Amino acid sequence: MSSQWHDLKFRIENLGVIHKGEFTQKPLTIFCGPNNSGKTWVMYSLYYWSRMLSDSDFRGSQCYRMGHGHSIKPADLKEIVNRGLPGVFNVKEAMLDGARVDLVGSVKSLKVLLDEKRKTRDVFLIPEERSSLYPFCHEAKNRSTISLHQVAEEMLSPRELLRDTIRSYYAQPIADYIDWLNEIPEIMRKDSKDFHRYAEMLKKRLLKGAFSVNKKTGDITFKPRRSKIEGHKTRSVSLHIASGTVKSLFGLWFYLEYQAKQGDLLMIEEPEINLHPANQVEMARLLARLVNAGLRLVVSTHSDYIIRELNSLIMLNQQGSGGMRKKYRYKEEEILDPYLFDDQIIEPVEIFTEDGIYATTFNKVISVQGRTGNDIYYTMKEIKDGY
Repeated sequence: MSSQWHDLKFRIENLGVIHKGEFTQKPLTIFCGPNNSGKTWVMYSLYYWSRMLSDSDFRGSQCYRMGHGHSIKPADLKEIVNRGLPGVFNVKEAMLDGARVDLVGSVKSLKVLLDEKRKTRDVFLIPEERSSLYPFCHEAKNRSTISLHQVAEEMLSPRELLRDTIRSYYAQPIADYIDWLNEIPEIMRKDSKDFHRYAEMLKKRLLKGAFSVNKKTGDITFKPRRSKIEGHKTRSVSLHIASGTVKSLFGLWFYLEYQAKQGDLLMIEEPEINLHPANQVEMARLLARLVNAGLRLVVSTHSDYIIRELNSLIMLNQQGSGGMRKKYRYKEEEILDPYLFDDQIIEPVEIFTEDGIYATTFNKVISVQGRTGNDIYYTMKEIKDGY
């Protein structure tokens, strides 16, 4: 992989709540910050840019949709991408008036990135809404209303009708994920095994059970690893009625088991969703291993547990840390390049090998929470003791 593909720099203006900012995409890029600070806006924009750069078929279809034909000059790519942003978010153009997400670089560098002969790299985004999307697909796929059959017989197959309905309501990354769920039987035939061991690690350490996927219908079930729970024999359950943790992690497991290849880009919104703090720590370790194995990652998170664990991975990258690595069973690490979202500006977070990530968005809350808790504890203790 070229360094150009690793170190793409983007400049943002007037995108949602973000007035301005820049970030550089690294092998592992982390967006952290408070709610409604623009993380999803940047994630979706980066997803669109990444697909436009890596997938010539997708790029051609987008250009054709906007009246440019299937060919494109590198000098025109920035304008085409920015014109396509309303479609990415499924909003009216007026809502993104003045918004820009630009790849910083020369026309020459764009020509290299757009080289048709370069191997296409898969770009896959697991959205925050993932836990509810499979139940939605399951219900929609199995619902057989009269109107659906009538329209399907006259115009479209049920699958095509569902796809068109989805794309009329959802942002493009979410619609793409739903399409992906409906294409599971086809994806299973590809059966890439580059990241099989990490899919197994996910099952063993976080899920503590196994998925079963019907290759014909795409129906998914999950069976806990334990044969009995509270004296009752465990049974396989359909994914749409499984626990939130199981639903949340299915997409990542399936992607690693059947699809991921070295050099591909995986984007995950809030990997901590529905995870116990101990499992959030395991998730951080898994993310580090995926990067070290050659998968490029972009992650947004609110999890202090994930950031703290990544801190440990950074600090253990120093000389003389072998004893601590062995003691806590850590593997190879990766220096991170996260960015903090605060006050409508994207700010790079300071990272030091000795100290790790200094993420003020978490540190401020932790500090206030600590002071408040101490004040309550000692005040109530004084009242109880009669002071």
